[in-house]
Amino acid sequence: MKFSYLLIFILFSCNQKALNNDESSNYLKKEDSIRINNYVDKAFIHGVYSQERQKYLDSALLIQPRNAYLWQQKAMPLYKMRKYSLGKPFLEKSVLYNEEKYLDYSAFMKCVFSKEYQESIDEFFEMKKKYGDSYVMDHTYNFYIALNYLQLNKFKEAKDFLLKSKLQQFNDFPNDPPEEACHYLDWFYLGVTNYELGNYKEAINDFNMSLKVYTNFGDAMNYIARCYLNLGEKELASEWFELAKLNKYNTINEDNVFYEVYPYQVYHRLIVMD
Repeated sequence: MKFSYLLIFILFSCNQKALNNDESSNYLKKEDSIRINNYVDKAFIHGVYSQERQKYLDSALLIQPRNAYLWQQKAMPLYKMRKYSLGKPFLEKSVLYNEEKYLDYSAFMKCVFSKEYQESIDEFFEMKKKYGDSYVMDHTYNFYIALNYLQLNKFKEAKDFLLKSKLQQFNDFPNDPPEEACHYLDWFYLGVTNYELGNYKEAINDFNMSLKVYTNFGDAMNYIARCYLNLGEKELASEWFELAKLNKYNTINEDNVFYEVYPYQVYHRLIVMD
């Protein structure tokens, strides 16, 4: 019970900080700010997918319609429920009122959630042009651009941007060994692009790099097996397929794998909501 109260307090504190940091809050009267905080506190008492939560956020937005954070909070649960067309107008509002903070988030959502790959690419390019290269949701912009191209069957472009992502991380983390400086998923998807391009030996090397960090990564093992099969090494392929099956619960472990299957993900953890 103490933990529950502490968790609620932390969530309220984080929400309060986000509200206070919103640029539109500078134009609020004190009484309006109090009313908004009250509505937001009530919203976050209710379940993230509940209509009550949405209604309290709506009440707060009636007072402060330019609050980008509140629009993002309305969009997020709808995307997690795969109600993309309902969430998209709210996501667009969050970008409209704070582009620098939410444009890359929008591009991420369109890549991983709503599968609007070209729109995601365009938004990441816009973000890079206006605000420079960076990271969102633990990965480089170049990583997500590559995933978009991968899903559009533009494998050469996907590989180009994964190589850019790798170099970016090598520059950002020069003291780390290659398998740690570059995220294991970058190595995995670099392997996938090489697999699609028919570079099977190169792909095996990439998958093995991902396995240096995520040692029981079942998806990487599965693709190594496929590579060996395509190279005519049937015995090795069989061994790796068996190893992959033994590790099928060790799949991509991003935060959002409970809501979406990632590109080329062999095994998944979708929640029972389906």
